[in-house]
Amino acid sequence: EDINDNEALRRFVRAVQQVAPQATGAPMVSLEAGEAVVQAFIQAFTLALVGIVISLLVLLRSVKYTLLVMIPLLLSSIFTGIFTVLLNLPFNFANIIALPLLLGIGIDSGLHMVHRSRNDKLASETLIRTSTVRAVFYSALTSLVAFSSLMFSSHQGTASMGILLTVGLIFTLICTLVILPVLLRISTQELKL
Repeated sequence: EDINDNEALRRFVRAVQQVAPQATGAPMVSLEAGEAVVQAFIQAFTLALVGIVISLLVLLRSVKYTLLVMIPLLLSSIFTGIFTVLLNLPFNFANIIALPLLLGIGIDSGLHMVHRSRNDKLASETLIRTSTVRAVFYSALTSLVAFSSLMFSSHQGTASMGILLTVGLIFTLICTLVILPVLLRISTQELKL
């Protein structure tokens, strides 16, 4: 079996530990370190999500606008997860840290667009033609170029993190530039009724 596969590594270590409970070596260290990374990821992701929501509530002073900023980000996270399944790119100890990074990087695009729409009272059709949208696009593009360079790393974990960050940023950009304006239009139409 390929011990680069997390489950195969786990089975291998457990099998060795049944024969030699005090065994040490690279596979055991890798498994333990990986499990520590997963625990750190869960903590970082949870703290990032809670911190983002609290920050948005404080900045926007509105549950509605907080949700408008969060929905595209959450959708892009779901699409990224679906992508990893479809392309058989499982989360591993190296690339899983990309998820909290995507939250932190991805949130500002939606925040800028909602803030511009709200402050200037712009319809989504007008918003899409503003400098804010161009700035969001170019900012995401520069991050995308930088993170996509990780895909070419000879280290498998770093390369998979580069793929995950690239795909996640693409989905974040699509959701922010396509779905968010639709959500803004729907939310302003509800107010007029």
